[in-house]
Amino acid sequence: MIKCETIEKFNIANFGALKNIKRAGVDKEGTLFIGDTFECDEDMAKYLTGENVFKRAFVKVIEIEPKKVKDAIFEEVKEDPKEEVKEEPKKKTIKKSTKSKK
Repeated sequence: MIKCETIEKFNIANFGALKNIKRAGVDKEGTLFIGDTFECDEDMAKYLTGENVFKRAFVKVIEIEPKKVKDAIFEEVKEDPKEEVKEEPKKKTIKKSTKSKK
């Protein structure tokens, strides 16, 4: 959820999608006034911050709550015992000496 604060008065048809609305003044259904705070989803926040037909921002983002990460990410990766890696033995190199015979 994204917490937003209204910077300009506006009417919204999808008023039911907003959560935890805290009014700064008058409580009127479907209308938000300057100073009102609320929580909404990411798509609604994008719409209200300028990605709309008016190309204007009606709110500013105050806080973004991080998404919950599944615990599976933090589980240890178990190695498969069937897939053992066999090391190849190193080949010995023999250096030939070049002694000259007199």
